[in-house]
Amino acid sequence: MKNFAVSFLLVLTICSHAQNDRVNDFNNTNWLQTFNTIPLNKKWSLHAEYQWRREKGLKYWQQGLLRIGANYKLNDNVIAHIGYAWAETFPYGDYPIANNGTFPEHRLYEQLTLRQSSGKVLFTHRFRIEQRWLGRVKAGTAGNREIEDWFFLHRFRYQFRTQYPFWTKEDRQFYGAAADEIFIGAGKNLGTNIFDQNRIFLLVGLKLNKKISLEAGYFNQTLQQGRRVNNNTIMQRNNGVVISSFFNW
Repeated sequence: MKNFAVSFLLVLTICSHAQNDRVNDFNNTNWLQTFNTIPLNKKWSLHAEYQWRREKGLKYWQQGLLRIGANYKLNDNVIAHIGYAWAETFPYGDYPIANNGTFPEHRLYEQLTLRQSSGKVLFTHRFRIEQRWLGRVKAGTAGNREIEDWFFLHRFRYQFRTQYPFWTKEDRQFYGAAADEIFIGAGKNLGTNIFDQNRIFLLVGLKLNKKISLEAGYFNQTLQQGRRVNNNTIMQRNNGVVISSFFNW
């Protein structure tokens, strides 16, 4: 019993220390997104999207993200996808990720999306693997950015989404959706932070016809920085509004 008590106190001490060395950085961010699918035939289609991410309303940049790719429909419920993404991450918040200035990122990624339904409820599982090349900005060159080198990381993502229709008429539908996505980092340049981030979405959507849909709602992003500041782990806690448009050309 004594050994158990000592072990329990040790665990509490470790957990308390882990919490004490965290600094929370709260930010209001808003995302505007557009997603485009261009069918080529019954199996293949092209994908293009842009995400305009802003901080403090729409006043300042958080991030710009462009993604292009190709989809292959394995069957009605499974889609494979490969693509390329480019991002620019800007300084924002009290403890910026881009602490030396805006930095670029190039990504390759592979993705598998599985859909399943139970009654009216639609469940979607999305698995994505990313190969990331991030530019490291030389200190003191933010005004005239100089990339001194690039470092490579892997990242694994899993998103679970559920969707329920409130109203349906022909090709139109009004629905609600909720989603959670976790990001896990990997690679020799990762450091000690395996957990990268988590995103939660609460959404309402309107399908206007077979080609156009709109979504809007609330999102919460918890992001752990790879660097430590004054020996503290920085946790960004971002929340705001997300508005998305979907076009199937």
